[in-house]
Amino acid sequence: MTRPKAAVLLEKIARIIPGIAGYQDRETCRNTDRIVREKAAQSIRRCREGISRTIDGLSRKPGGAGLTSIGPLENLSNRLERLEDGLRYAVYGYAGWFSSTGVMLEDLERLYQYDLDLLARAESIFDVLPGPGDTGGDAGWIPRLSEEIDLLLQAVEDRRKVLEGEG
Repeated sequence: MTRPKAAVLLEKIARIIPGIAGYQDRETCRNTDRIVREKAAQSIRRCREGISRTIDGLSRKPGGAGLTSIGPLENLSNRLERLEDGLRYAVYGYAGWFSSTGVMLEDLERLYQYDLDLLARAESIFDVLPGPGDTGGDAGWIPRLSEEIDLLLQAVEDRRKVLEGEG
């Protein structure tokens, strides 16, 4: 990747999170890391709220028709809650990556790419949920939601590896 690629990636992130400055110095790095994680956590919370509404709708179906889907949905919601808390309450920045020695451009480009992936994955989990007023129908969307959550967890782990110098 070249320097212009980093600028393009940063512009994409700035479109998702207005006011984000980028990763210019250590304090800005830590703050930007926190902002990216908070934005992803907000998307996850929105998904959890959607799951909660769906569970509520399923529990109201006549004859208990939706009860079999409630357990799996609660498990997925619990996974998302742990992930949301992990993103929201993680230590700001990573000391080794944000050290005073500076960040190589290639690392910065990789981090930007992982930030975009994390934000896109966090948003995509919400897209799998049934729409408002839809109680989930046949619940065939639940395995897809589980897959999206797995992909989001992998995006978080990949990003963590870059920040900790493992990736």
